[in-house]
Amino acid sequence: MNNQLRNKFALILIGNLVLIGLIAADVQGLPNPLAIIRLILGLIYGLFIPGYALQLALFPRTVDLDNIERLALSFALSGAIVPTIFLLLNWLPWGITLWPIVISLSIFILVCMLFAIVQRLRLSTEERNIPQVKFSLRTWWAEQDRANRIVYIILTLVLTTAFLTAFSILVTPKPSEYFTEFYILGQEGLAEDYPREIVAGEVVTVTTGITNREGETSTYYVQIKLNDQVIGQAGPIRLENTSIWEERVKFSVPIVGDDQQVRFILEREGKPSPYRTLLLWMNVKLAEAP
Repeated sequence: MNNQLRNKFALILIGNLVLIGLIAADVQGLPNPLAIIRLILGLIYGLFIPGYALQLALFPRTVDLDNIERLALSFALSGAIVPTIFLLLNWLPWGITLWPIVISLSIFILVCMLFAIVQRLRLSTEERNIPQVKFSLRTWWAEQDRANRIVYIILTLVLTTAFLTAFSILVTPKPSEYFTEFYILGQEGLAEDYPREIVAGEVVTVTTGITNREGETSTYYVQIKLNDQVIGQAGPIRLENTSIWEERVKFSVPIVGDDQQVRFILEREGKPSPYRTLLLWMNVKLAEAP
């Protein structure tokens, strides 16, 4: 097999391994440069390489297709292969999730590359297609008829849009990434063992926490309500981005009754009310006579 072609096969396989490694490292835990590399490799191995590997296997001879036709066919075949793999995965127990997709595409590419190598070994040196990198874009464009030019322009626009969309998704924080954590903890500082049985008028203490992940400094207020009556409160609480506030908040329930709904309401300055709400159900009884 030609050294140039061998190097191209090796480059495809190495790139695939690098992509798998970056995925395994988790993009959310990667610094931006590595995350961008993962994005670029993901686009290449999702939109181009599967079709490129398949056309090498199907058309091993130089006379089968010219380089531009191979390029266009690679994108077109990838557009057919990837959805087909998704459809097959949907019927299998693994479903359409990240790792089944990555492994399936990697196996498909590897099988096509191995088949392409076998096909080429059966051909004479003169017959084998050797991808050429150098060509005159101006000359090639002049040789295309009107229909081909329209097809290539549309293909370029689609690929450019796909890349820019994926890039913007990566570098622009999603709305879901901006949020505030609001929680209450029980007696042991855990999300359990909350006060369930209390006496009317008894002072109850609950640890309340706020974590600001809004991407900016925010001011919060906490109100504890029984029906429309405020029975406890805290604030204003001003938190920088990623800052945490955790304090013990006191309240008392004046009304006797079972399954009373105590609402912990978080207000964020400048946002609709309530911003977050937590609920506790309590059984409130009268104090025992001395």
